Amino acid sequence: MSRDFWNQPNRSYRNMQIVLGLLAIHYFIPALSYFFAPQIAVEEFKRMGEILGASYPLTEESHLWRVLAAGNVFTLGFLCLLMQLNIRRFYPVLPVFVVLKGFSSLGYLYVFLFTLRYPVFFGVFLWDGCNVLLVWYFARRAYHALLAGGEETKLVPPLFFREAS
Repeated sequence: MSRDFWNQPNRSYRNMQIVLGLLAIHYFIPALSYFFAPQIAVEEFKRMGEILGASYPLTEESHLWRVLAAGNVFTLGFLCLLMQLNIRRFYPVLPVFVVLKGFSSLGYLYVFLFTLRYPVFFGVFLWDGCNVLLVWYFARRAYHALLAGGEETKLVPPLFFREAS
């Protein structure tokens, strides 16, 4: 299976599988952390600021924002997973991902520019923006490669949730 994955003819599909798989994990694990152990996420956020020479002056103990953040990040992971399982069928969720993550990215830039010059906010803006570009680029390439006649029978892993013919 591993050799088949790396050597499959549709490289765009393979690359999308790698990127979306890593990003799905990147979202699912923090979503669980935000919900069940928020102090870990807050401490990491503060530690990154300290590395960049800044201290974070606010407290982050709100259940309201914790649940919203966990739900948002879990949704991002779920969208990546859906596209990874069947990019042809779930391609329409790509704009949902872009809007959700793009708004987050621009939100952090806004806070950095107009509310609090905490350098981690700018870093998150850059990271989230990169995530949007990665998902947009790799999902579109894989989708269009399949539309152009990429052989579905040779995809590793195969498309899930296929419609009956």
